[in-house]
Amino acid sequence: MPTAYDTVAATYADTFKDTLDDRPAERGLLAAFAELVQRGPVADLGCGPGHIAAHLHGLGLPVLGVDESAEMLAIGRARFPGVRFTLGSVLRLGLASGSCRGVLSRASVIHLPPALLPTALAEFARVLAPGGWLLLSFQAADGPEPPCEYFDHRVAGAYRWWPDHVVSLLHEVGITETARLTENPEPDERRQFRVAFILAQKRA
Repeated sequence: MPTAYDTVAATYADTFKDTLDDRPAERGLLAAFAELVQRGPVADLGCGPGHIAAHLHGLGLPVLGVDESAEMLAIGRARFPGVRFTLGSVLRLGLASGSCRGVLSRASVIHLPPALLPTALAEFARVLAPGGWLLLSFQAADGPEPPCEYFDHRVAGAYRWWPDHVVSLLHEVGITETARLTENPEPDERRQFRVAFILAQKRA
């Protein structure tokens, strides 16, 4: 089934192809994630046109990009032949249990209705090997009540999540937070909200 991102895939890919160029903190987190994982495979969930998956590949990791948008994946395959891509949902990844040493979820949970967030995080935990690493990022809500806030995303409706709420849900599925970074918004239409980065490890 086509997704909202299919209709904007080409524009999105060109707009965000250099998204890491002016984000040294995020590049540092990705480098730390790559060092912790050490070897693959790594699944980049909601990979879009594959620019972040390609960055991880450049850091020496075998990467599988997973996305619901066939048009996004077609762009990724054309631009980054060193990366594998597959169609899938964060709710049903279609990967074997324990098959990933690392999982990257960069804003892939923001479009989920709140009732489905625990399902997605449980799926992340399922595919992670014991001791594997998760790097999760999302637009951050400012406080605990409510634990999420709806906003009008440019492509489809989305949610900001309270980081402590997300960490508690991760704990329930056997994943423990080890580090957290919050980036404040800047006067740039691509960074309208605070963004939380959660680095966490699945318990052995």
